Amino acid sequence: MPPKVTDTRTAQNEALVKVEERTAAGARKIVASLAEDFHDCVTLMCMLGVEPEGLDYQRVHAEWLAENAPKPAKRTRKSTKKTAKRATKTTAKKTTAKKAAAKKTTAKKATAKKTTAKKTAAKKATAKKTAATKASAKKTAEEA
Repeated sequence: MPPKVTDTRTAQNEALVKVEERTAAGARKIVASLAEDFHDCVTLMCMLGVEPEGLDYQRVHAEWLAENAPKPAKRTRKSTKKTAKRATKTTAKKTTAKKAAAKKTTAKKATAKKTTAKKTAAKKATAKKTAATKASAKKTAEEA
């Protein structure tokens, strides 16, 4: 069997590997300049296949997730503003309701006063009528 072509050209293979390494190094520089942070840079390098030897994306990603785990939501100022607005609205509604209730009670009192005044006037009128009838009955009794 004749020898393989790659076996006879070892110098050329080494030259190709050097070119690949230079291209990968250039690509890493470009990725590093475009990436926003370390995790972004490692992700892009691994996606392009130009990551340095010994870099384990799984380990880097697990560390990044541990650092950037979602934290419990804290109470923000915005939510306290909303709470304050709600409290103000309910207070305003209660105040308006109290004013309306006060108006109703004053209206009821005025109506009650009017009816009481009418009743009193009616009682006085009936009292005058009874007094007048008694007086007329006395006159007729005296005349007779």
